[in-house]
Amino acid sequence: MDEEEKAILEDKLIECYGNKGITFDDETLFKEVDGEIVFKESIDMPILEDLYNILGDTEKTKVFKIKLIPFIKGSLMYLNHYTNIEINNKLIVADIYELGEENIKYGMYIFTELFSDKIKKDRSVKKAIYLDEIWRLIGVTSNKYVAKFIYKIFKTIRKYGGSAVAITQDISDLFSLEHRNIW
Repeated sequence: MDEEEKAILEDKLIECYGNKGITFDDETLFKEVDGEIVFKESIDMPILEDLYNILGDTEKTKVFKIKLIPFIKGSLMYLNHYTNIEINNKLIVADIYELGEENIKYGMYIFTELFSDKIKKDRSVKKAIYLDEIWRLIGVTSNKYVAKFIYKIFKTIRKYGGSAVAITQDISDLFSLEHRNIW
């Protein structure tokens, strides 16, 4: 994306979250339930379709709408829902095998981002992230942005009281990785 596209998308994302009452003020991420202040639930957050709907039909937003079609109306529409993952559990497992070879990169990125955020939350609590079939994330055939993201996690995770473990069934997978620094 060029700088204009980034600015347009950022503006639309701010509007999308604003429509759900979420702003840059952290207080807007909480709500009152039975007299107690709690973090908003997934149903209080926007989904991809919310973004799609506010993009409008201008020439400048058309490219974003086109890229979102598979997620809103097509083969990836299962990602256009509120999560059913309870992120406050002590153990969170994300099995994305059934996404299929073509879509696994989306699942890997989404869950790795989620887990990265959880790890950074409290440095005093020991945590670990286990990434099975790591070669799919950072191998030669992987998406370079996902690979860079995973590499960053491995470089910084110790600062947050956590550890990262790369798992594979075949050690030779690791020798073909683009980011060999991880092993």
